[in-house]
Amino acid sequence: MRNEAKAHDAEDPRVQRGSDEARVRPQELERLAHRAALDAYPEVDFDAMAMAFNLMRAANRLTRDLEVSVNRPNGLSFAGYRLLFTIKAVDGEHPNELARLSSVSTGSMSSLLQTMDKYGLVVREADPTDGRRSVVRLSGKGEAVVADLCRANNLREQQWAEGLNSEERQTFTSLLRKLLLHHPDRRMR
Repeated sequence: MRNEAKAHDAEDPRVQRGSDEARVRPQELERLAHRAALDAYPEVDFDAMAMAFNLMRAANRLTRDLEVSVNRPNGLSFAGYRLLFTIKAVDGEHPNELARLSSVSTGSMSSLLQTMDKYGLVVREADPTDGRRSVVRLSGKGEAVVADLCRANNLREQQWAEGLNSEERQTFTSLLRKLLLHHPDRRMR
């Protein structure tokens, strides 16, 4: 019986040797998700599901890593850094447009801007064309923080990019750009 249990453990993707409890190995999650999807929806287009599933997993893992390894140790969230970098990239913008560019709700943007304002990293100026609106720009302190964090984030991004060769990185980046430009119909079929 003991040998049968060992053989079963070797086939079970949830078992990690040396751990107190069975856990799903990251490399096995896609296979388990495929099985679950087929069970829930037998007509599943697994290529489409795998693309979205793995893209989200990779993006979440990278975001979490940058948050923990770079941004939090420097006193900012990844969302805070992303906002400051976006402001730098567009040289100031209206809060609603910053929310759109950052893919967050206007409520989240408002809260994030209050935090950045409290830290002295942004300044709000009246829009010269519409006094009812404001334009958000980086303060001098914000410029310095973005410069430091841009370098630190990029060093970590380079470590992630080492998983692909130069040609693979170019192909992957090109495909991501193509996917970002695609806008599926919002209506479900």
